[in-house]
Amino acid sequence: MTDLTPPAPANSSAPFHWLTPNLTVFVSSLCIMVVELVAGRLIARYVGSSLYTWTSAIGIVLAGIAVGNYVGGLIADRYRAREALASLFLAASAACMTVPILNDHIGISMMLREQDWAWRIALHVFFVFFAPAAVLGAISPVAATMALEIGEHTGRTVGSVYSWGAVGSIVGTCLTGYVLIAQLGTVAVLFIVSGILFAAALYFGAQSMLPFIWGGVLGACLVAATGPWAWAQTIGIRLGFRQSENSRVYFSEESNYSFIRVEEERDEPGVRYMTLDFLIHAYVNFNDLNDLRYDYEQIYADLTHANVESLPAGRSPRALFLGGGGYVFPSWLLRQFPDAYAEVAEIDPEVTRAAFETFGLTPHPMMAIYNLDARNHIEDLLTQQAAGEDVGKFDLVYGDAFNHYSPPFHLTTYEFNEKARKLMSDDGMLLANVIDVYNSGLFVGAIVNTLERTFPYVYAFSATPGGPSDSDPRDTFVVLGSLQPLNESSIFYQALHRDMLTPRHLARLKERSHGLVLTDDFAPVDNLLAPVIRLADRN
Repeated sequence: MTDLTPPAPANSSAPFHWLTPNLTVFVSSLCIMVVELVAGRLIARYVGSSLYTWTSAIGIVLAGIAVGNYVGGLIADRYRAREALASLFLAASAACMTVPILNDHIGISMMLREQDWAWRIALHVFFVFFAPAAVLGAISPVAATMALEIGEHTGRTVGSVYSWGAVGSIVGTCLTGYVLIAQLGTVAVLFIVSGILFAAALYFGAQSMLPFIWGGVLGACLVAATGPWAWAQTIGIRLGFRQSENSRVYFSEESNYSFIRVEEERDEPGVRYMTLDFLIHAYVNFNDLNDLRYDYEQIYADLTHANVESLPAGRSPRALFLGGGGYVFPSWLLRQFPDAYAEVAEIDPEVTRAAFETFGLTPHPMMAIYNLDARNHIEDLLTQQAAGEDVGKFDLVYGDAFNHYSPPFHLTTYEFNEKARKLMSDDGMLLANVIDVYNSGLFVGAIVNTLERTFPYVYAFSATPGGPSDSDPRDTFVVLGSLQPLNESSIFYQALHRDMLTPRHLARLKERSHGLVLTDDFAPVDNLLAPVIRLADRN
């Protein structure tokens, strides 16, 4: 009888001989995913967070991996695996440490500022992240060659390498997204990645002085990033390892969603502003807490007064805020109407903490704060309502959840408006803050079209006195969906009448937006806002 049992591998005396190449791929794949997620967060400080930024980050990192895989294959054919891996891990460690430095310099590059917005983002990501991704991508083919030299079964060996690489990617993604960035921040995460890669380089061999030289440089970078001395802080700031701090900075933290910073205006003591990534989201004037700095807030205020005047006598207004930001307007509402109720859905608990600690927000018995996505909060309220609970009806629903210049698409759709409508009183109105360019009108027109599917009365107001024109640059609009016509006798309505878009304006917006209605299935918000985003960097 023929013995079909495959012969044991020649080096079967080492039962864990397969572990080294598999762990090598695991570590390199983990680090690649960490770098990819960090890419999206770091560039947001200069170009915001949008479909463009994540498309660029994912696409260019994948391009780097593809080039690295090819080059790694050539390296694997010419050099011994352990020596090649030692060099590649060392190069990857160094490449990762250049990321904060390059990100800051590229972010302020005048050359890139002259580019089209989408190209600027893509080039920014390319110059900062392509090299680390390529070097890390070159590791897998070398590790696979090492595995094939050890193993006997080609298919099983290759499959094992791919499997460990996939597991490393999963671990890197989850660890970074759920833990590392929120707990440590992006720069600290890059230091950890660089340290892990340096340790791997030492494991595979240190036959020259280069690894020890790089170890000294890495240690010096760590001192610049964490040292308490003035000279270390100065160097760390210049290298992009630290944020500049001064007496005007009251809050500086990186959350799961954005980089949050609260500063005092240099020329206006007592006035602070909150920046999320690179866009200022709110101002508070401690000399006059009722000072609303944004034009759309003034429009919100007049519409709020007009709505409250129209409520039945003795009924206190109830308001739902989709996004809290600096909590300036919810606080204003409760000062103007002490018996009002304000419910705020703010996705980022760190933004809420910043508002409490540095932006004048104080606990209020008539304000309820929920730190979750606004649509999730509305779904929760509808679930409670369906179960027979009295969740109340809202007279005012304010949309103010923005990331960069575009709102989350799922808060702009017909389906979302229908859900919000079920929570509104018969006198209710939904107000949406919209930034757009009138002579494009793609986004604000789509918002008008979409609200008209749910509300019988839709109005739009412009922050430009007298209404918008084709010669206007970027403008702020407030689009209102209401279940009742506006109270034309209200002095607040009359004050707004000059800023209301006329039927001619609305007809032109409908034409320019091609009648588009935003739905959960099709809401290309970032594409509709492309003209706004292009102007954002030029004004």
